[in-house]
Amino acid sequence: MPTKTLWVLGAVLLGSPLVAASSSTLPPSFLSGERLVYDISWAGFNVGRGILESEAGEPWNGRDVIRVSSTAMSNKLLSYIFPVKDRIESIIDANGLYPYKIIVDQKHGLRKRYKEIQFDQDGHTALMLVKGKESRFDVPPQVQDILSSLYYFRTLPVLESGTSVFIDVHESKKNWKLEIKILGRETLKTVLGKIPTVKVKAIVLFEGILWDKGDLTLWLTDDARRIPIMMSGKIMIGSITATLTQVERQPLIPAPS
Repeated sequence: MPTKTLWVLGAVLLGSPLVAASSSTLPPSFLSGERLVYDISWAGFNVGRGILESEAGEPWNGRDVIRVSSTAMSNKLLSYIFPVKDRIESIIDANGLYPYKIIVDQKHGLRKRYKEIQFDQDGHTALMLVKGKESRFDVPPQVQDILSSLYYFRTLPVLESGTSVFIDVHESKKNWKLEIKILGRETLKTVLGKIPTVKVKAIVLFEGILWDKGDLTLWLTDDARRIPIMMSGKIMIGSITATLTQVERQPLIPAPS
């Protein structure tokens, strides 16, 4: 289960209708400590578990922040063949919703990757630390990282079918301008009941959290919380799906029967 990109988005007008990715208000659920647990499956088999969490963090240079994290782990069966353990944490501004720092700690079989990126949102630079070496890059104002962009997207205004959202993201030493398309509404039958969702598709062009490069489809609750119910994308062999199985401190509201 090579864990690659969960999410990413960008900001160039490509001719489709645009939902402005401007100011937004962070839902109280993020501040109160949200925890989402997912079953990860490949080719119909359960291969691991994923967790998304958020909580209030210690102030960053006097600014209120939220710590958001993504964890992905292979189960015992897959770990015998290809052990996977990912931990990605982003520190984001509680008001501006942009990141100050991201830590990526990934182990895929024998391959290991660790890096830190610190964002100077006033000076518009990103300082990356890998194996003791520092690299600095220019970034757009209020740039997002691969994890903070998911939480930022969840706070945007009502999503209309046929429109697209664009958000600046910095990852893999580059600034990316990627698109999320709003495909429509669907009601999903899950272990948590029938859930009304908004279906979206993102085009992923770089390595990130859970999937390879390519299209990534997500189903989010069709309400202000925008909780990711299911995420599906392609990997080198086949496709992988993460399905929500547990929500803490944010109970879902099933659709009327």
